[in-house]
Amino acid sequence: MQLSSKKLIVKPTSRSIREYLSNSTFENTLLPSLITIDEFFKRVLFFENKKLIDEEQRFLYLTEAVKNVNLKSLGISSSFSSFLKQSDYIYRFFLEIASENISIDSITLVDTYSYYEEHLSILRSIYNNYLKILDKNNAVDRINFYKYFNINKDFVNRYEAIEIYFEGYFTQFEFELIKEVSKCVNLEIEFIYNEYNKKSIQKFIDYGLKIDNFNRYRINFSNKKIVSQKEDKQNIQSLEIKGFSSRINQIAFIKTKISEFVDKGIDPSKIALILPDEKFANILRLFDEESYFNYAMGIGIENSKLYKVLDAIYSSLVDEEIKLIKNIEYLNIDKSFYTELFKKAWNKPIRKENYAEIIKYFKSLESNKDLLEKFDDICFKFEKLIFSQDEVILFKDAFKIFHQKVSSITLDDVNSGKITVMGLLESRLIEFDALIICDFNESLIPKRSLKDKFLSTALKQKVNLPTITDRENLQKYYYKRLISNSKNIAVSYVKNDSDQISRFASKIFDKYEIEDKLYDNEYKHILYHNHSLKHFDEEIILDIDLSKIVWSASSLKEFLECKRKFYLNHILKIKEHDISLKPKGYELGNIVHNTLEKFYKQEDRNYGKLLEIFNEYRSENPFLNLDLEIWKRKLQDFISYEEERFKEGFEIIALEKAFIFDFEGIKLQGKIDRIDRLKDEYYVLDYKTSSNLKVSTKRTYEKAVDFQLEFYYLAVENLFKTDKIKSFYYDLFNMKLLEETVLDNKLNLLKEIFETFKTKSVNFIKCDDTQTCQYCIYKTVCNKD
Repeated sequence: MQLSSKKLIVKPTSRSIREYLSNSTFENTLLPSLITIDEFFKRVLFFENKKLIDEEQRFLYLTEAVKNVNLKSLGISSSFSSFLKQSDYIYRFFLEIASENISIDSITLVDTYSYYEEHLSILRSIYNNYLKILDKNNAVDRINFYKYFNINKDFVNRYEAIEIYFEGYFTQFEFELIKEVSKCVNLEIEFIYNEYNKKSIQKFIDYGLKIDNFNRYRINFSNKKIVSQKEDKQNIQSLEIKGFSSRINQIAFIKTKISEFVDKGIDPSKIALILPDEKFANILRLFDEESYFNYAMGIGIENSKLYKVLDAIYSSLVDEEIKLIKNIEYLNIDKSFYTELFKKAWNKPIRKENYAEIIKYFKSLESNKDLLEKFDDICFKFEKLIFSQDEVILFKDAFKIFHQKVSSITLDDVNSGKITVMGLLESRLIEFDALIICDFNESLIPKRSLKDKFLSTALKQKVNLPTITDRENLQKYYYKRLISNSKNIAVSYVKNDSDQISRFASKIFDKYEIEDKLYDNEYKHILYHNHSLKHFDEEIILDIDLSKIVWSASSLKEFLECKRKFYLNHILKIKEHDISLKPKGYELGNIVHNTLEKFYKQEDRNYGKLLEIFNEYRSENPFLNLDLEIWKRKLQDFISYEEERFKEGFEIIALEKAFIFDFEGIKLQGKIDRIDRLKDEYYVLDYKTSSNLKVSTKRTYEKAVDFQLEFYYLAVENLFKTDKIKSFYYDLFNMKLLEETVLDNKLNLLKEIFETFKTKSVNFIKCDDTQTCQYCIYKTVCNKD
């Protein structure tokens, strides 16, 4: 059919218009006029001597409308920063009832049990106040369109015919507009009727059109006649559904399917990836080394210098974690500028001159013209929003809102690939040769609506307002249309303890059996280049003379616990690599040891001084700092315990005393924490911070692997030429001394152990004690996980 410029075609989205133009031929004819449905409704509306307000002005009017209203009863805060976010709930409710031509009074009449009487009374007050403010300012908003609109006949009369390709839902107000336009010009509407859009199509039926089968319809709305109807057939040629244990692993499947589709001869520009959660695009971009994708939703500004600095400043002010403060230094943010303009102003009212300086600073960081243009727009609107208020607004509240608004900026994807990544709504009325849908999960498909805040679903149903079910069905309609319009389909979903495939899958893919299997392993090689650990179980026998080694108590303990561990640590010297924030067992012990050494090396020995020294060891690790706070009380108990001992006559004669000497022909070395003396008797003290400290007994000493007190005893004997020695663990956790009561037995055992060291060959076998392996850093290497 020949098209003329006198025809207007209305499509649901700009992308569907581009798709239409690229797939159509217009030889020897004038191009038709094409606009989106949103633009169509804007153009056909005409308001005489009225100004249309923007989002910022709407918020200011709403703020005025809720003054002297009990917002707490609605569960909404009246503070500026909270209301800015929550006011949207009120506005959406007003918009919904205005769009459906429903009055609050009619809802009250239907609310038989008066469950919502108080809420509706408050909402009615706000609604009436808001309408009065609009009238006072000679303004219109979508909420009062119905009162003042006229049909823009200058626009409508340009055309001999208008065709609307309807995908979605007409509100009652929009439907009334369509009716008015159809009186001025020949208006045809094309749509699909299926089981999920019954509520949408009911408006056409109520208007007098005989629509009774699930089909594709073209209707003449002007004369209420059906022009054509035909079966809406599915074009599916291939379908594949795969489950994965994590969202990221879906990306491997997505890439594989793209490769397969292209190998099949499908044009990459006719392949689309649908994201039920558009935020997933941020993760997808990280793995897009091949530059497969272009992003219909735009690209976030997270990697821009402007955003990085803004986010670093905001994060450091909200939470003064050391890593966030360090980020300020890393980004070379001037410290005095940061302190004066941000930190000192944080809990003070925001000032216009400060705001201007801040905006100037952020703009100086950025060179991207597109970003600067969008940033300027936000700054202009934000200034209007913040400084039009009578209420004092704290800098921290204003900066929080500013951070949120800047975070929402997206830029056009100019360096784009051929495969389009889009959200569900953007895909309306577009046909694809190949389609991939990820995250086909119960939590996302259909997406849950947040609009039923003030009324129950049952009450909404009674007054004919859209319910949660209606909105979910509309999403299902979009998915069914999208899938019907595609030939080759691949679907992935996440299955784990918190999520599962959407129940909608079994309905829309009713002819396909969905397997209960996960496919992570089949595809993960696409994303990850695995470096698998090779475990070795063979014997490791070395020609080595253990008697020539200088032994410490800790290295001996390691050898006796597990010879393989000793081999890996002391011979191969493989050290632990761990980035965990969880403190190591030795970190607290080292701090306590160092604190007590410093404390006893100076004359002022009170708790205050001990605490002062202890506080020098504050860590950048928050978990370790928590342990240190707990130990402050224990150190107070330590001072009390020590005072009692010194009253008995004890004196300290050595701290951190190093030693090295021969015993049974083997060199022993180490460092004694502390040596006390009472008259002519020496007390060897080894500080311990463990909460479950135990000493050997006559029943257990034969299996002993810890000979630390024996090493210390022999060292003191060697250093001071005396046998009047007692060896103790200083149990700092429970604040008591634990004496080594089987010292002689363990010394004899130590001699026997050292006798076995005088050999030329050692088998470094793995231990069989699972308790030893549990906390061993080499357990993965030994395959003991």
